Amino acid sequence: MLKKSISVLLLSFIMALAFGPNVFASEVEDTEKAYQMIEETNAEIAEMIEIAQDVANELQQDYLEDMETIADETMAAQRTEQYNSELDVIINILYETTLQMTQDTIAEAEKLGVYAQCEWILVDIADRQVWIDPIRVVGS
Repeated sequence: MLKKSISVLLLSFIMALAFGPNVFASEVEDTEKAYQMIEETNAEIAEMIEIAQDVANELQQDYLEDMETIADETMAAQRTEQYNSELDVIINILYETTLQMTQDTIAEAEKLGVYAQCEWILVDIADRQVWIDPIRVVGS
């Protein structure tokens, strides 16, 4: 009986040595993959912010130049409405796209054992400020 227990214990120990490092290596690879996904998503979000800022700044510059030449109050109001509408589109696309990217990446990272959350930052888009959500790791 004692011999059988020792054999089972020895076999268990051998199996743990054989499979243990692979499990650990897999966990490390998963963690690294999750961190890489988060880093890539944050880089894409930063690039999208920069593009939105460039487009919005150009839109604002055109608007300001137009407003210098418009004397009619009704036309000025229409041009302002057009500017605000176009700026709303830029902001909404940026906000909705980055929010979806963040949510998708957080969900994928969690499957790999890394826990993250949105880290809201205030971003200037033309004459407005908008909360955008890169990702911050909170645990693994």
